[in-house]
Formats: sequence, C-alpha cells, structure tokens
Amino acid sequence: MIDVLTLILSGGVTLTVPILLSALGEIYDERAGVLNLGLEGIMSLSAFVALYVCSITRSYLMGTLAAIAIGGLIALIHGFACITIGVNQIISGLLMVMLADGIANFSYVTVIRTSGVPRAPVIKPIKIPGLSQIPVLGQVLFEQNIFVYLAFLLAIVFGFILYRTTWGLKIRGVGENPEACDAAGINVNRIRYLCVILSGVMAGFSGAFLSLGYLGLYGRGMAQGRGWIAIIVVILSRWSPYRAILGSLIFGMGYSIAASLIGLNIGVSSYLLQMIPYVLALIAISLMFKRMKGPSALTIPYRRK
Repeated sequence: MIDVLTLILSGGVTLTVPILLSALGEIYDERAGVLNLGLEGIMSLSAFVALYVCSITRSYLMGTLAAIAIGGLIALIHGFACITIGVNQIISGLLMVMLADGIANFSYVTVIRTSGVPRAPVIKPIKIPGLSQIPVLGQVLFEQNIFVYLAFLLAIVFGFILYRTTWGLKIRGVGENPEACDAAGINVNRIRYLCVILSGVMAGFSGAFLSLGYLGLYGRGMAQGRGWIAIIVVILSRWSPYRAILGSLIFGMGYSIAASLIGLNIGVSSYLLQMIPYVLALIAISLMFKRMKGPSALTIPYRRK
C-alpha cells in the first residue's frame, strides 16, 4: 500500500511539471492583458521538436533550447496578430492550436517516413544526497529529474519578480490600466510582446519535458489537455505564480491517480479514469467561480490615442 501511495505521489509531482511551467508563462501573459489559448498546440509541437533535435544531436540541452525557440516563435505570431493587428485573442489562440498541432503531426509523419521513429532516453532522475533517503517523502520530492526541480524553482522566481520588482509592477499595471501606464512612459505593447513570447517559451519548455523528461517519444495529442488545464490553473490561482504551484499539484495528482488506476487494471474503463483531471477542473471552477476576477484589460487590445 505504501509503495502504491509513493508511486502515485511521485508521479503526481512529475506530472505537475508540464502544467506548472505552462501556467507560469500564461500568468505573466494574462497579467499583461493578453490571453494565449495556443498552449496546447505549442506544447505538442515543442515536444516533437525537442525529441527530434535531441535524437539528432544527442543533446538534451539542444533539444530543450529548440523547443523553447519554437514555442517563442509560435507565441510571437500570436502576439503580432493580437497586439499589432488587433485580432480577437480567443480566435487567434485557437488558430495557434490548430497550426502548431498540424505542423507537429505533419512533421512527425514526414520524419517517420524518411528516418524512422525519433526516440531519446528519458532524462535520469537526480537523487539529492541525504534528502532522498527520507521515507516516502524522499522518493516523492528528491528523486526527480532536472525539469522537476527547475519547474518549482521557477515558480518561486516568477512570483518574486511579479510582486517584488519594478518590471513585475509594470506588467501588472499594463494588465490593469494600460492608458495610465502609457501616460507614465511605459511601452505597453512592448511589455505585452515580451509576456506573450514568455508564455510560448514556457509552453515550449513544458513540451520539452513531456518528450525528454517523461516519455522519451512523441505521439499525436501529446499534451493530452494539459495546455487547457494550465489555463484553468491560471484562473484558479487568481493569477499568482505561488498559488499556481498548488493548483498544478492538484491536477498533476489527478493525472497520476488516473494513470496508476489504469495500470492496476481495476476493471473500470480507462476512458472514464482519464476523465479524473477534467472532473477535478470542473469541481474547482464551480467552487471558486465567484472569486475569479482577472486583470481589467485582459483580451482588450491597446491603441495609443
């Protein structure tokens, strides 16, 4: 029983990572007034790019950097459409999902036909000396790979920057009152561009984790809804990187419980078990709906008068 519980908890912490990384970038993005619904597609495309580049270069670093770059590029396209042209952010985001997913699946099929299925060994976990020997807790928290440690560290760093620095104050100001920020000499659209690109970069990092730090391969629908869950986490956390840690953990545990129950073959349809994270999302939104108030200028394009 203890072994099963440890396995579920450890898997939950691991599966928190793609949700948390994407949520962190989206928090900054929405705090600046831009909604990026393209996270799901960016994660899938970045997962393929990371795996493919890593399989060629034999370098996890190069694979991760390539994933981050492609994530930032897709987000830049979204930013140009929404910030410069003024396209509806929801429509643009949905188009980015279809664009990125289409490129990922087409590229994957093309690579298979020309050079075979790309694969890369999953990054090995790093045991923290001493701490990893703690019963249960040690295996859950201190026997994870570098992606896991970085995700939680970045959540703390992102929270500090957002609430304790001038740049963080500007981001929050741009999302609440862009006219006042513009009058104060702040370049509103430049900050929005930077935050949009950051959301793509973090989604790209998340995709790299899926293929290099978790599965070691690529498949259609690689993100499995985690991009949408990340957006829900942003809302439930009330746009706070610190609270996003807890929100991501809840859904990460949901994915882990579903995967563990499927592996135990308890006689319940795997399709029903895979619904667990989404049922959790529905319950969480229902309970916290009245407390959800986003940045005032979210999804509203800014034009200087």
